[in-house]
Amino acid sequence: MNTIQLPAIGCFVVSQGGYLGAIMRGPAADGSQDYALIVPAAAGAEIEAIAWAPEYVKIEGVDSKTDGVANTAAMAAADLDLAKRITTLDLHGFQDWYLPATHELRALYINVPELFDKDEWYWSSTQFSRINAWCQDFEDGLSGFSGKGLELRARPVRQIPLSHFTA
Repeated sequence: MNTIQLPAIGCFVVSQGGYLGAIMRGPAADGSQDYALIVPAAAGAEIEAIAWAPEYVKIEGVDSKTDGVANTAAMAAADLDLAKRITTLDLHGFQDWYLPATHELRALYINVPELFDKDEWYWSSTQFSRINAWCQDFEDGLSGFSGKGLELRARPVRQIPLSHFTA
């Protein structure tokens, strides 16, 4: 029987291009049951001061609180600048970065807040309404929503199946 041998949360996983930020339950984009969230090193990965979308525009397919891959794909299909910036990133040899959904971003606050600027709020890929999208504070752990036209930071992530860590 294969055993999963995970590195500690917060450790840099060289072969995956970033830090192990969280373990998430539920279906991953590749169909696996559980997955790890990988957070790239801040250098070159932080997207500063960018609007989520024009306010008063409802984007179809970005309402999932757990599926950032699907949300980001829908944002990119709607030609949003934030999604285009993230989906065109090439960091540490990987191009499968996406904007985390609100629950994924919350898990990162719980597990690795030190990887984020404490003085800033970060966008999630989850839309709240035609006016607002969900965001996360990394100083006090507040989750909330802000006007889509407001400029906040964004930090991409990628997901890998836990089977990557089997021995």
